[in-house]
Amino acid sequence: MRLNKIITILMAASFIVAAEPQQQLAQAKAAYAEGDYQTAAQIFQNLAIEGNADAQMELAKLYSLGHGVERDALQASYWLEQSASKSTDYAETAQAQQDIKQAITQQREKSKAAETTAASTMPAATVVVASSTQLENTPKSVTTAKPMVKEPVKPMSVATRIEQPSLPVKTLADARFEVGMRAFQRENYSEAYSHWYPLAVNNLVDAQFNLAAMYASGLGVDVDLLTAAHWFSAAAEQGFADAQYYLALSYAQGRGLAQDDSLAIYWYKQAAGQKHLLAEYNLGFMYANGRGVELDENQALFWFEKAANQGDVDGQYVVASRYLQGRGTEVNFGKAREWYQKANEQGHANAGFQLGLLYLNGSGVAQSDSRAFEYFSRAANQGIVEAQREVGISYSLGRGTRNSDNRAVEWLERACTANDLSACYYFAVHLSEGRGVRADPGRAMQLFTQSAKDGNKEAQYRLGLIYANGEGVAVNDQQAFSWLLKAAEQGLAAAQYLVGVRYANGTGTAADDKAAVKWYQRAADQGEAYAQYNLGYMYANGRGVAADQQKALYWYTKVAAEGDADAQFNLGLRYETGNGVEQNDKSAVEWYEKAAAQNHARAIAHLGFMYEKGYGVMMDERKAFQLYQQALPAKVPRALTALGLFYKNGRQVKADDSIAVDLFRQAAEQGYANAQYNLGWMYEYGRGVRKDLVKARDYYQLAAEQNEPLAQSQLNRLLNH
Repeated sequence: MRLNKIITILMAASFIVAAEPQQQLAQAKAAYAEGDYQTAAQIFQNLAIEGNADAQMELAKLYSLGHGVERDALQASYWLEQSASKSTDYAETAQAQQDIKQAITQQREKSKAAETTAASTMPAATVVVASSTQLENTPKSVTTAKPMVKEPVKPMSVATRIEQPSLPVKTLADARFEVGMRAFQRENYSEAYSHWYPLAVNNLVDAQFNLAAMYASGLGVDVDLLTAAHWFSAAAEQGFADAQYYLALSYAQGRGLAQDDSLAIYWYKQAAGQKHLLAEYNLGFMYANGRGVELDENQALFWFEKAANQGDVDGQYVVASRYLQGRGTEVNFGKAREWYQKANEQGHANAGFQLGLLYLNGSGVAQSDSRAFEYFSRAANQGIVEAQREVGISYSLGRGTRNSDNRAVEWLERACTANDLSACYYFAVHLSEGRGVRADPGRAMQLFTQSAKDGNKEAQYRLGLIYANGEGVAVNDQQAFSWLLKAAEQGLAAAQYLVGVRYANGTGTAADDKAAVKWYQRAADQGEAYAQYNLGYMYANGRGVAADQQKALYWYTKVAAEGDADAQFNLGLRYETGNGVEQNDKSAVEWYEKAAAQNHARAIAHLGFMYEKGYGVMMDERKAFQLYQQALPAKVPRALTALGLFYKNGRQVKADDSIAVDLFRQAAEQGYANAQYNLGWMYEYGRGVRKDLVKARDYYQLAAEQNEPLAQSQLNRLLNH
């Protein structure tokens, strides 16, 4: 094994023993509190590369403050941006941003100087600029200024002078590379240096690279990034791919050299031309973020895919994500699944989580809740918080696995503790309903509020209902409206419908029919049936919009076709009366029957009328009588009056004036004109009641005011008798 490979591994990997992410975070924070910044930095770096948002935030602060790592504004800015989309601690983010602003100012001043020696130590893991998860969450640019976009020409050599040795060295005749290697393996770094230095001066490329690595890592010599860059450059110019990669990295990060993305691109390309996996990956990163070149999603995918084809797990994950999102290519769920699968087979936990989502949504694969649950479970056990949330939801809903409220609470609480506020919402649902955990309305309310304030629309909707219904709190229509409006503005159809209702009724806000129509329309466009029905009502009655019976009919028909009984009855009534449509008794009967099949009382009553009169259907008094009886508990005026006439006239039933009077009275009290007329007639002729012309006159009067023609005739006769 060549020694430069050994040193490369030392530079690329950390020897921290793997533990649960939360345990590692606790270890890192404890080390930091004790002043052991370097250990803290190593742990945070490992977790950050794996996509842990908390670690990314902490690492950003370390780079901004120069604790355990060289103070580096670019690195600080980079890691802060990785954590920004996940972090919920806004105060901490703001403080970190202030620290970084200060560091950026110092970095700019530092970059203006000629190549000067960078101080402090190199972090343990510097060879990977960005992991797959981080890249996909990274903004278009991670630098503070737009880099040069012109393709670079071959740069001037950094190795333009012979470095003076830092330690005693052998003569060229006595120097042996293999002897230096054995010394290095025994950690006798000064002996290794003494053999390699003269060989490096005489252009032995392995010796040049190893000297660079020793200076970069502080092995046997003080860290000297400028000297490291000198030897990397010497080896790079001899075509050594690893050296070309590290020289590019030095330019990209401004380590020992003035930061220069354009030169980084040049050397990355030299190494990538030799199929250097990390150089290919980082070229993808540079094109994806417009660093040193014009931002080019196609080129980014090209280079990421090269690294992926060589088995780079992060490259595989990134390529999968780009096929999923259509970045640099058309959306291709099949290819996304293939690359996620390859990354998952190498243990990439986030790839497993993404596979779970593909199966959950049926994207590029046959939808399967059980397969989704399998992938979520593996990723959850690997510490992916989002997967832990999905496992909890699966147990809660019985999605892909048997329902278990206890297991649901276990996973949801774990994800909630890790600041996944969507998980906190579902955990709060269990707390509020006492499912799998002792009911705790207070804690549930706290979590609902926390999630709602963070923008969770389901939590906002739930809070709106809690305040509207007074569930554990005093009814507060203003608070209810406020939370429902927030959820509505995020596109939640059920919330949009309720906001429309509240504007229409002036509940918790000023009445505003135009606003009601706007929100009904938004919910209706998403298929919310109640909103569609109410929108039809607004058009039918000219509320908030100009009356438009055709649009009213459109929405009523749409809802009715989806099975809504109210809409079906409404359509039947419109066809019966010719309101907004051409009058059609047969169509009226069809819609009444659909609604009646759902026990819609008014539809049953109106259907009875159609059978009684033979409108749109064969006349059938017996059927009509049965339908009227069926509608009787709902006290529908039309059915009450018709039944009263059956009893008055002894049709289909033994005549009984007292029952007829009672039925007429129930309908008359609801303002039904025909019932008022018939009740007046019963009083005039003393049928089922004591004869009373005054009461007869009064009931005729009520019916006549509603333009009931028989009542008007009877009233004129009584008054002029």
